Amino acid sequence: MRHTPLAALCVLIPLAGPAGAQQAARNSFFEPSVLSVPAIAAAEPDESNVFSGFSFGEADTQWFSFGTMASPDFMGHYDQSVFAQYTYFLIDDFEVGVEGTFWGFFQDDNTVGVSTSLVMRYHFFQAERWSAFAEAGMGLMIAGDNVPDEGTSFNLMPRFGAGVTWQMFEDSPTRLITGLRWHHISNARITGEEANPARDAPGLYVGLMYQF
Repeated sequence: MRHTPLAALCVLIPLAGPAGAQQAARNSFFEPSVLSVPAIAAAEPDESNVFSGFSFGEADTQWFSFGTMASPDFMGHYDQSVFAQYTYFLIDDFEVGVEGTFWGFFQDDNTVGVSTSLVMRYHFFQAERWSAFAEAGMGLMIAGDNVPDEGTSFNLMPRFGAGVTWQMFEDSPTRLITGLRWHHISNARITGEEANPARDAPGLYVGLMYQF
């Protein structure tokens, strides 16, 4: 009789083994586990309008641009230019810079000229890969002959307009820039009212912007 509990225990241990294993398996199914909980993906950063860790229009960024502009005045005169610009964002979305331009003036007496201008642009709207901006500026121009024909060879060139930029490639900050501006040539009456015929025309331009 003293050996009976020991014998019963020896019989129960093998029987409890499989059942215990099954119970452990059931418990492991319901208990939290790093293997049973799906991994939560890390939130993706907002890459809207972002390249190389900055947004387009961020303060202290610098850009080089070049392009061309066509300006017919609908009175038989046509001005064509090729320009290069350097611009710098003073604050977010506001850039200032300088422009150098070579001109071809097609009028009664065709001629060529060069100008330098102050450029200001405010990008008032930013989207994922494009921006919309307003622009203003002032330039000084000198030509080989009078522009317009009855004017002078030295002129002022104020400008106002609007346009858009568009990031062309996802892996590059290079942007297309295009817009429409008021193209004006006059000498501000420096030689009198009669020698200041002025020229006003729409200026449609297109170019490329490179960040550096």
